[in-house]
Amino acid sequence: MDNNLKNKIQVLINKYKVGDFKSVLDSCSVLIKKYPKNDFLWNLTGLSFQNIGNQMKAITSFQNAIENNSKNISAINNLGISYKISRQYSKAEEIFTKLLLENPNYINAIINLANLKKDTYFLDEALSLYEKALNIDEKLPELHLNISSILQVKNKMNEAIDHLYNALDLKKNFSRADQSLSMLLSYKNGENEKHIKSMLDKLQNNEINDNDKILLNFGLGKAFEDKKDYEKSFEHYEKGNILKIKKTRSKIDYYKQKAKDIKEYFLNLDINKINKHSDNKKRIFILGLPRSGTTLLEKIISSHSKVSSVSEIGYFFEIVNKNIIIENKINQSQIDLFLNQNVAVDYENFLKSFNIKNEFVLDKTLTNFWFIGFIVLFFPNSKIIHSYRNPKDNCLSIFKNLFPLTIDEKWLYDQEEMGEYYLIYNDLMKFWNELFKNKIYNSKYEDLINDKEKKIKELINFCELEWDEKCLNHHKNANPIKTLSINQANKPIYKTSINSSKMYENKLSKLFSKLDKLN
Repeated sequence: MDNNLKNKIQVLINKYKVGDFKSVLDSCSVLIKKYPKNDFLWNLTGLSFQNIGNQMKAITSFQNAIENNSKNISAINNLGISYKISRQYSKAEEIFTKLLLENPNYINAIINLANLKKDTYFLDEALSLYEKALNIDEKLPELHLNISSILQVKNKMNEAIDHLYNALDLKKNFSRADQSLSMLLSYKNGENEKHIKSMLDKLQNNEINDNDKILLNFGLGKAFEDKKDYEKSFEHYEKGNILKIKKTRSKIDYYKQKAKDIKEYFLNLDINKINKHSDNKKRIFILGLPRSGTTLLEKIISSHSKVSSVSEIGYFFEIVNKNIIIENKINQSQIDLFLNQNVAVDYENFLKSFNIKNEFVLDKTLTNFWFIGFIVLFFPNSKIIHSYRNPKDNCLSIFKNLFPLTIDEKWLYDQEEMGEYYLIYNDLMKFWNELFKNKIYNSKYEDLINDKEKKIKELINFCELEWDEKCLNHHKNANPIKTLSINQANKPIYKTSINSSKMYENKLSKLFSKLDKLN
């Protein structure tokens, strides 16, 4: 490689490190015309496409890199990552497995294969791989965080906490570990004051970025709530939300139009003109807003000996969005074409990548409430369970919880937009219930809490399952549950979350004034 090219590549690397992916792509495109067999340029191109979300072009770029240098393990590993991102799990696994056969201690491939196994619910395999990686490099705090997340799913909370402390020992300013730890620890009666002080001290560090501040503030919000210091608790929740809002965008107008278009289409739909798809699979869809009790329902139903949960896979929702939304608008003619596809087969093929051991499969993708009509059409034998609760309690719980930092939905953090989104959701659910009267089981969280056995038996009966006593002891269920609510779902049913909004009523006037329109 000549010095001129080396210098240009170094400039590109620096641009890549600061996130200037467009500039990198433009320059790589020019250089590749002159150096078409340079695998480094192809790999860098792939990484840039990967970061801007164009996995198709990323895959092609990595393939070109490998074609020019079959020993470029970085490009091979990156190709596996892009396959994983684009939900091509079998191809990703094949790549990581083959790479490790030839390079058994290549830690990046070990971690990526572990991530893949975790996402597809092969948790024991994932745990073993993370531990293997830890044996190779014991100073990677992220490994402890990943191990902790699996142990939480497996309801091994003490071990999970130990790994989070290990992560913080290795990396003092590791806010993701602090926030995760705050969700597991109790701060009642003066417990874990040292951790509160540690988080407060870190917030004073001028060198931490906004993401760190967001994580720490949400962690402290939970800690002070445990202490029943609701003033300080809300102060930190609010700071976390305000910082997060800066990283989001408003989509309320889009959601209003989306709901309007969906309702209009299904009101005018002649179902007899649609190709009928035979579907005998046993599928259960749980849907609703975040923090509405969906995880509790998942835990209860997946305790049944004939049910496997794939939790929030998002596949069906993504398929519908991809096929019916063009340039951010619902395209009516596209829907007509989409309804004649056999989506049920695609869905079933996708499920083959997951660790499913039972006849009934439970999908808890919350946003599926948008597309209940499509679920009814493509999966006529499915069971649809809608979870809902007191609107103010529900929205407060959303306000208090930090969702993945990559999610840029403003309504999750902004009081007024949250209220607007709730009204859209509520109106759409009323529409679906009127259109499909006997297809949807509406599970009210408060009723489930107050009359546990009766409501659980109703749920199991609705799913056309034989009664299984294990459903009453759902907190003992070892089946994997991967959501924000994992810690609560692993406990017996409790009533403390009912009417919790009263503690913050004077702080959430902007939100609650929107919700008052429901009455």
